[in-house]
Amino acid sequence: MAVTVRRFLRHKVGMVALGVLLIVILAAIIVPPLWPYDYTDITPQLSQAPSVQHPMGTDTLGRDLFALVLRGMQQSLLIAFSVTIIACIIGVVLGVTAGYFGSFIDATVMRAVDLVLTLPTLALAAFLGSLVTGRGVSWLGLAMVLGSLMWTSVARLVRGVVLSLRELAFVDAARVMGASPTRIMFRHLVPNVSDHIVVAGTLMFGVAILAESSLSFLGFGVQPPDTSLGLLVANAQSAVLTRPWLFYFPGLLIITIVLSVNYVGEGLRDAFNPKSSPTNPLATTRRRSRNRKPQMRDAANHAVLKVTDLSVRFGPLEAVNSISLEIQPGEVVALVGESGSGKSLTGLSLVGLLPSSAVGTGSVVFAGEELSGLAFEQWRKYRGRRIAMILQDPSTTLNPVLTVGAQFEDSMKLDSGGVSRAEARRRAVELMESVAIKDAEARLDQYPHQLSGGMRQRIAIALAMVHDPDLIIADEPTTALDVTVQAHVMATLAVARERTGAAMLFITHDLALVAGIADRVAVMHQGVIVEESDVFSIFDNPQADYTKRLLSLAPRITGKAVEKP
Repeated sequence: MAVTVRRFLRHKVGMVALGVLLIVILAAIIVPPLWPYDYTDITPQLSQAPSVQHPMGTDTLGRDLFALVLRGMQQSLLIAFSVTIIACIIGVVLGVTAGYFGSFIDATVMRAVDLVLTLPTLALAAFLGSLVTGRGVSWLGLAMVLGSLMWTSVARLVRGVVLSLRELAFVDAARVMGASPTRIMFRHLVPNVSDHIVVAGTLMFGVAILAESSLSFLGFGVQPPDTSLGLLVANAQSAVLTRPWLFYFPGLLIITIVLSVNYVGEGLRDAFNPKSSPTNPLATTRRRSRNRKPQMRDAANHAVLKVTDLSVRFGPLEAVNSISLEIQPGEVVALVGESGSGKSLTGLSLVGLLPSSAVGTGSVVFAGEELSGLAFEQWRKYRGRRIAMILQDPSTTLNPVLTVGAQFEDSMKLDSGGVSRAEARRRAVELMESVAIKDAEARLDQYPHQLSGGMRQRIAIALAMVHDPDLIIADEPTTALDVTVQAHVMATLAVARERTGAAMLFITHDLALVAGIADRVAVMHQGVIVEESDVFSIFDNPQADYTKRLLSLAPRITGKAVEKP
């Protein structure tokens, strides 16, 4: 929780929006008792323009507009808060129930969601609101009506998250310990979706402000002699040209509140979900120079990639410890080590994609240009263009809702926005055929889920070749593939190298694959490179004890072949 708070405190727009929102809320609570005019007081100054005595002027009845706005803020904020609470309670209860039980209950809840979504919300709220307000129930009745119609987004969100959480081990453990379904849902599942609920509730608060204002503007919300921001705007619509202050002050306040709430929601989203942030270059260097231009290094050094004293820390834990590495043009360097040795973190740090909880230091020089500390827009010049990254799970590379052809087209438009669809498909077919994908034309119209794991990985490699990169970072691209498919993927990587002339950083734990592709090998253990040499020296004469242990565990074929009689 403390980490989340610190992330939000670093979100400048979110903090400014929160400050504005707090000022509005405190003003609505503290100022009315101190202000000399009550919103019901009638003065002799009719339709007076803003003055020292009446900072926002007076309305046609002589009431102080500032007092009316304060009362309107109280009512609008109170209704919006109540709507948010009611909608979140209904949405969370129905969403977690549907997600946990599934089957008939899930289907019933989702049909109810579909039904509510088909209803004209404002029209129905106006009808129901007129009924409850006509019985003397004002803000609470209106809040109940709106809350009962606005829970669907929360229910769908919670249900989707719970559907994935219910399959995890901690839920099975709770069942084994004899926990009841109710306890599992509200003791184990709801806390794990609380971040989603907070963000959704914050955004719903802004929607509720607009909904209440719309209903009051139409005459179906708060009724006189009480008032709200929407009702103030409605009362001023006939005087917008002659007495504009009556319209502008409450109108601008509605806009300010809604924008502030939305930006607070955006800040909370980024705080709860660091991966939603645009980028995370090496943190220490970034704080020194966020927007500097890439610095050119000595041209005599022809290394495509030069890493110096790269470290990555998570709090007190040092995951990568002062490693240095060079890759020459066209060279394949294998980064080998067991799981948890820091290989993937090293790869992510090279393209500025460290998790926001990580703190990175050191220097990363690509083709003579310093990359440490680049801003998001500057990274776009390199990622996917001059530096391509192939992840171990192609499902994280390919968008599940876009066809393969659409993803090739989007990638090609990064550099040449005017590329036609026909040209994009032609180039995509050419790239796919180069990596041994049969019926490439037909594959363009398929979705990733319609392809095998090996084919998805080959398509990911083809996508990496679109811009002829200078460096390819392959992060365990054959993980979870069978031996035959591994061979196809490795052959595809070789084709990608030959076609683009790119250097490659091949991250793996499989020494058998290293022998067939690498020129040099760097062995990594507990965040440190313990040995680096050419591939022949690593296999024939390893120096580090850890390298020797790795080789002793790798299957090797020795001896001479015996000819059959």
